[in-house]
Amino acid sequence: MTHADRRAYPRTETEICCKLRRSARTQFAPGRTHDLSASGALLEINAARNAEVGERIAVAFSCITCPVTKAAKMIGASVVRAEPSMNGRQRIAIEFDAPQMNLDQVELPIAA
Repeated sequence: MTHADRRAYPRTETEICCKLRRSARTQFAPGRTHDLSASGALLEINAARNAEVGERIAVAFSCITCPVTKAAKMIGASVVRAEPSMNGRQRIAIEFDAPQMNLDQVELPIAA
């Protein structure tokens, strides 16, 4: 069985701007997706402090019609994989607290 066969939901390669709220110090970090599914995402974040496996975060995806993110729009998640940081950027894999079945219905801007 391959890793892709074990996934509960298919992943789609896509670059979408996002914002993370890091619970440890209530810091925000900008980022972008590399891939996305209903159960999680691979993100690249810009942050002075590295994210660690097990860290609790909340993520919001940029939306054309709502440039200011409200707390109610943030999705709870946990960091399940964290790569070493390079030049202030770090790739992390996150798992959402609950499947986000409506992500494919949201009009999201592509990251520049």
